[in-house]
Amino acid sequence: MKRFYAIILLTAFTVTGVTGVVWSGPIVIRDGRINDLAITPALGRGYTLVTNTYQSMCLDNLVTTEPSYDFQYTFESVEKESSSSKALSSQIGVSRKAGYASFEINSMVEANAAISTEENEVSHHVKVELNMDTYYASVDEAKTSLSEASKNLLTNKDLPGFFSACGSNYIRSLGRNAKFVSIFTYTSKSMERDAKFEASLKLELSGMVKGITIGAGVESSTSASFRNMASERKLIINTRAWGLGKNEGATLISYDIDTFKAAIKDAFISMQNPMTGKITSMEVVPWVEYTGFQDAVVLEETDGSEDALVKEKVPNYRKKDVLNQNAEFLGEIQKSDRNRINNYYTAKICKETINADYKSEGRFIEGFESAKLVNLRTGRPGEVILGELDRILSDAFIEGLLTERDAFMYGDKGAQKCMDKMFGEDMFRKRWSDYSECTGIRSGFVTIVNSKVFDYCMPIIAPDSSGQGN
Repeated sequence: MKRFYAIILLTAFTVTGVTGVVWSGPIVIRDGRINDLAITPALGRGYTLVTNTYQSMCLDNLVTTEPSYDFQYTFESVEKESSSSKALSSQIGVSRKAGYASFEINSMVEANAAISTEENEVSHHVKVELNMDTYYASVDEAKTSLSEASKNLLTNKDLPGFFSACGSNYIRSLGRNAKFVSIFTYTSKSMERDAKFEASLKLELSGMVKGITIGAGVESSTSASFRNMASERKLIINTRAWGLGKNEGATLISYDIDTFKAAIKDAFISMQNPMTGKITSMEVVPWVEYTGFQDAVVLEETDGSEDALVKEKVPNYRKKDVLNQNAEFLGEIQKSDRNRINNYYTAKICKETINADYKSEGRFIEGFESAKLVNLRTGRPGEVILGELDRILSDAFIEGLLTERDAFMYGDKGAQKCMDKMFGEDMFRKRWSDYSECTGIRSGFVTIVNSKVFDYCMPIIAPDSSGQGN
């Protein structure tokens, strides 16, 4: 059973390669490419659009514009059957754009109900939410310059080195979202909501009751009568927050109304850092549009004399267009190369792990060869046993991965020849699609590997599948 391991953006490839249309100017990304918490989009960081990969920070002394904020505070009643609740779903659209799933709020409701509800009791829920959007935080290009190292690459005409390190684009602006959600749950003997109690709760949370100052400057507005009402109704507070910044001394733990108010204040302060929050939008701009890049790179072509130009003079706008397309194609080559290298080292280290952890003197320790493995993609026990994975990871298989990689990069029809052509003497004149050395390697961008290697490496023994450990 085999699958495609390296996924290439074929639609983007078609746009640059067949139609001749290019991405010019800024592009705004608002989809799932920016929701992965394992990567770090940052203002000024390099980015390659066609492969969705982030490169180095190549700007120095980064200066940003003043951001703006949108703030929402909502108080609404919700039902446990939240999938059909209009109230709960009212903010789901806002939540989804920042990577928050409705089930996260649903689980808070269900967790509170499980704790609070006893026989002959009905739980009711109130959602309180702080929502902060930050935007207009962008790089001020007029006050920000290229780093010395990246500028040297351009002045030395090492464009492949620059694009490898800095990507074909840079991140000019980021939109962010931070959220603080609390579910208040109380119980009653009736299916009907306690309108009086909810109104009192809203009044308390709105700070409309004059309070007194208690320890640490926390203001208390909770009357004795309300505390009694909350106690009788077994009031529970469940809070979650996303995308908050660092706030020294802040506490977001709530166990009553007063501590909740303090948490709200701390959360609001933590949201106001323009460099924190989950990314909701990202504006990327080609390096060739940045004046610092244009100033550093020499676009004119000469034959060695001071004045004469080689061949027909090419307008600078066309040179930038050609250079940008070649940079994107270079990104595809490099991503394919990285995937192949990763395939090789994953298989190699997986084999070494089996030998070190599950074998002794070249033989499996008793009980391990037939042990089932956990499928790392699904998180569940799979059908593959350790002995089968060991047989797949033969020396020939592992070395074959490296041989295929070397052939792709350095063979007779390898990618290196394409790169030499793209960034040779005609690097401002011809697009990658003008060279047979480049069009001929496109089929090699997608690597085919044995899915069992990447579903089960590094091996984890499924529970109760052998008499040896976990």
